[in-house]
Amino acid sequence: MNNFISALKGEPHDHIPVWFMRQAGRYMSEYQELRKLYNIREMCMNPEITEKITYAPVKLLGVDAAIIFADIILPLEAMGYKIDFNSLGPKIENGYRYNRNMKGIHEFDPAELKYRTYDSIRLFRQNHPGTPIIGFSGGIITVMSYVISGMSDNNLLYTKQVMLNDNYFATMKKMIKNMIIDYVKIQINAGVDAIQIFDSWLGALSPYTFEKHLKNDVIELVEDIKSRVPLIYFSTGTTGMLDQFNDIKPDILSVDWRTKLGDARKILNQGIGLQGNLDPYLVQYSGDYAMEEAHSILSGARGMDNYIFNLGHGVLPDTNPEILKNITDLVHSFI
Repeated sequence: MNNFISALKGEPHDHIPVWFMRQAGRYMSEYQELRKLYNIREMCMNPEITEKITYAPVKLLGVDAAIIFADIILPLEAMGYKIDFNSLGPKIENGYRYNRNMKGIHEFDPAELKYRTYDSIRLFRQNHPGTPIIGFSGGIITVMSYVISGMSDNNLLYTKQVMLNDNYFATMKKMIKNMIIDYVKIQINAGVDAIQIFDSWLGALSPYTFEKHLKNDVIELVEDIKSRVPLIYFSTGTTGMLDQFNDIKPDILSVDWRTKLGDARKILNQGIGLQGNLDPYLVQYSGDYAMEEAHSILSGARGMDNYIFNLGHGVLPDTNPEILKNITDLVHSFI
């Protein structure tokens, strides 16, 4: 049994598995060379390029799993949203801020999905059958923040305004939840071994607001996905609502660097595994300090069968790959 798959299931394995969020990204020279030739949209539309980028960090770093190269908002185009990428990040031209009556917006239609993520997954499965592959989607509130504001919504300032004052919020929430489920099913049918939900903006909600406006939807989302494949749920800034994940029940909860794993373990039921949680800024700024903190994190996770090493967020663009390789070696050799 593969170490990553065993850890997902809480089964004994040879060494602690490790992979890195955004491991297929801008810090790699191979990725930088491709970006000179193609934009993000073109790369995601080409299964051969996507498969190549997906496998590159496995070859470069020796990590235990790959994650399919894609972007969390691209599936929104199959709902009628018009997305443009610029230097400031993605912008949704007909997002709710600019399109209050949701003209042209409809339920997710797989036939309108321009990005052949499923072909990329199948190609990866064919070329690298021994390497687990993770599919993913954005979380409900994180994806909704783009849909509502039309762009990145720092601290959900505009999203919360709509949430609290507009009846359309419930309609949009249901549509986004359905989209995530359908998009994830496409990836599962193509052969992924697990799904990770990226909910980077969840911690911008108070625990009370989360419980009132979103928690039941997240429970339904998680239940649907984990009935098919193991599920990792990632969020940031959610230390104050960790106890609520005992009701949500992901297979693995990926925590950011603001929480000690031991503290999270005391709060969470034993059936919920942990992933994380080295500060990505330490990795970018100081290899020696990153190695020291990685060792502390590993010591805190000693004895956990359902633990996967990762960063507390994605790899930063100026990270030295050699440091990531050293961290991978440290994790694999840790006793």
